[in-house]
Amino acid sequence: MSKMLVKHILILAFRALLLVTALYLYFSDKTKPDYTEILSQGSLFLFVVWIVLVIGMVLRIVPNKQIAMGARKHYRCSYNEIPDITVSKQMKNRVNKGVIKCAIAWIAFSSALFFLLYMLNLNTPPIIMIIVLTYSVLDIIFILCICPFKMLFMRNRCCAVCRIYNWDYFMMCTPMLLFPHIYSISLLILSVVVLLTWEISVWKNPGYFVTDTNKNLSCEQCKDRLCLLRRGK
Repeated sequence: MSKMLVKHILILAFRALLLVTALYLYFSDKTKPDYTEILSQGSLFLFVVWIVLVIGMVLRIVPNKQIAMGARKHYRCSYNEIPDITVSKQMKNRVNKGVIKCAIAWIAFSSALFFLLYMLNLNTPPIIMIIVLTYSVLDIIFILCICPFKMLFMRNRCCAVCRIYNWDYFMMCTPMLLFPHIYSISLLILSVVVLLTWEISVWKNPGYFVTDTNKNLSCEQCKDRLCLLRRGK
């Protein structure tokens, strides 16, 4: 079992703990946790979540080896060029395969969720936090076990070549649009920075994202082994 796989399992356990804590705060407090009142139990918990998400996003913005190859392949330092091969139009099409469908699916799902929350009068900070943390848990489950975006839209080999890997924090923070607060706004802005950094690199350096031109994305060069739970080997 690789260090990166162990790290992801620990991240999953920690995010699950945060989700359980959010659920406990919600159901144990008849008045519901107040995430806006300074020094309240809910506000302190929100600060912890904020710190965790900020650290995760900063690690995506600054080139480093503490994150999986799939999340850092858009940087020059993660590019191991295969000589005498140029990026063709076919390769570019393969990089962007399913990306529009993924975007449309996420917008449609989020719009339906927002509408439902408004209709049921559940667009409150505690519920938004539970949704955000649920997304954070599902994010790791999608990486380690089964990913609906991969199955339905992209059909890519694995997370190492995933076209939307660094969309995850923006997707996680999307519900915070319903929760205007200094923490939620700052998280949304930072998640947009992560997303734009990724998308600009896709546009400028599509060769970073395909195995044909980036040797580091091949199974032979993979050290993360995040597919172990899916493949069993």
